[in-house]
Parts: sequence; structure tokens; C-alpha cells
Amino acid sequence: MSVSGVGSNFSYIYNSMTGKLSTKDGSSDEFVNYFNGDLAAEDSKELNGFDAKKKGDIESMIFWFTEGAKSGIAKDIFNNCNGYEYEISGEIVDAVTGVYSVNGEKIFTAFIGVGNYTPDEIKAFTTNQPFITHQSKGYDPATNSINIAVGDVFDLGNGYRFTVEDDHVSWKCYGKESEEMDVKANQFNWGLSALIHFADQQWMSAMMNIDECRSMILEFLKELGIDTSKEFTINKTRCHVVNGRINEVGNLCGVPSSIYNKAVARYEERLCKPLSSRISKQSSPL
Repeated sequence: MSVSGVGSNFSYIYNSMTGKLSTKDGSSDEFVNYFNGDLAAEDSKELNGFDAKKKGDIESMIFWFTEGAKSGIAKDIFNNCNGYEYEISGEIVDAVTGVYSVNGEKIFTAFIGVGNYTPDEIKAFTTNQPFITHQSKGYDPATNSINIAVGDVFDLGNGYRFTVEDDHVSWKCYGKESEEMDVKANQFNWGLSALIHFADQQWMSAMMNIDECRSMILEFLKELGIDTSKEFTINKTRCHVVNGRINEVGNLCGVPSSIYNKAVARYEERLCKPLSSRISKQSSPL
């Protein structure tokens, strides 16, 4: 058996009557023994953290499509209508994502969040930081991209002008003010500031997607030339609009990908360690 890791593929036979796995050719396999409870993690010579995660993922999938099917909220897969044996196969996509198929049909994607952020990383996406982008760039139709940078000034043509300062956006009214327009100006001001922090990989996307701001920000981007119906780039961050909300392409957790990827790399390093060494370390009084 090869050591599990990112990119690993696997395939086993699951017996719904016994609740146990077996290899397709009947050969001995440490993961099968571990899953079936015949091998303790501390006694394994081959298994690592990826195998522990894989075991948990398969157990969760079986539970979901067994118990969930009883209440009608999940597909009835393990129904024993065509026998008791099912082929469970899958791939470890990355340290936090695995995809699983039953009898060749992809039915389950397991994804867990990563919470091992350092204090500096948490500070970077939870507090105000100076904007990173200082080089303004107009709309590029070839790449559907733009830079919004410190020093940029945006006159909305309705008596309100917004300026990108070092770490926030300020606004002034050079026309006739009204309470209603001032409220909208403050909402847009927050949304634009949040958009830049998001595009500079400093804030979570939720910060700019509050209801009072997002429609104005989407309209603002369209005025700048951005086609929000397809993927676009702001300050080197790839974006798309999903259900009326701006999100980073490929980001499932909300935390900026530049920070998230560092946490995933640390998590992957931990998963690569043998289960036996991880458990002995945890049980050690030192």
C-alpha cells in the first residue's frame, strides 16, 4: 500500500450488512483493517493523517446516505436492492477536500475548514490594514480586470466624490446634500472600502456583501467597465458573482486565499505524519 496524500486514489468494497470494507482483490490492506477496527492507529506502520481523514469521510458518507435516506433528505444509495456490496472509490483532492463515488457515481464531496491560523494571519483578515495596491490600472477588456488603488478618486456625478486613502475610503459632497443621499453615500463608502480590502486579500468577502452595499458595488463595477456576468479580476484577485454576491473564484471558506493556502499547507504537513507517531506524541506526558 502506498502512503496516502494529495492526489491519492483508492477503491474498496463496502458490505452494507457487515458495515465493513474489503479490498477489491481480497488482499491485506492496513486501511481496511483500520477502518474495520482490526488495527489500532498506534500499531500501524503505514497509515497517516490522510487515512484518518479518509476514514472519517467514508463513515460520514455512509451515515448521511443511510440515515438521511430514512427521512428523505438524502439519496437512498445503500438500499440493498441490488445486493449488499458497493464499490466506494475516491480521490484526496487536497488536505481539506475529498471526492467520493459509489459504484462509479460521484455522490459526495467532503470538505473541512482549516482553523489553524496564526495570530498575524487572523489580524490580517479581521482588522483594518493599509491597502496594498498603490498602482491604479484602468479597465482591461482583454482580461476583464482593473486595479483600484490608493489615490484613486471616483466622482459619481451626483454631487458625491470618493477618495481611496491609505487604509479607508473617504467621501465629500460638493452639491446639495440630503439625509437620504448621505446614508447611501456612507453605505457605498463602506462597500468600496470593503471591496478594496477584499481585492487586496485582507478581508473576507462577507464584509462587502451586506445587502445595503452589494447592489451599489456591482453597479459601480459595471460603470468601470467590468463584466460581472463572467470571471473578473480586481487587484489580482480573481472574482465572480454567485447569487448576487462577489466571491473569490475557487474560495469555499471566505478567508482570503493567500492566507487560507498557508493554513492548508500547514495542515497538510500535519496529515503527512504517521498516525502512530502522532498518537504517541499526543499520549506522551512531555
